[in-house]
Amino acid sequence: MRVRSIVVFALALGVMVIAGGAFLNKMVEFVFTMAGSEVAGFGAVAVVTYLCGMIPLLCLTLWGVFRGHFRDVERPATRMLELHRQLDASGERYRG
Repeated sequence: MRVRSIVVFALALGVMVIAGGAFLNKMVEFVFTMAGSEVAGFGAVAVVTYLCGMIPLLCLTLWGVFRGHFRDVERPATRMLELHRQLDASGERYRG
């Protein structure tokens, strides 16, 4: 199980590095393209809006990874089914 986790982490890290490199490359191209243009603000607004949405999501994802929230993503589903079986066995019903 430990080897599998390391392999998955390495693959995810590789994908993030490649995708991040491509993103940075496009941002640099965008900056150099827009530097000499009169309509520089048009594309800059879209990029700033994208970054304002992406950066908090990236921070939340990294926070969840470092806190261990993605270790066992199937456990909440199986726990819900276990609780449902226990409620059925006891004869209780949810009256929410």
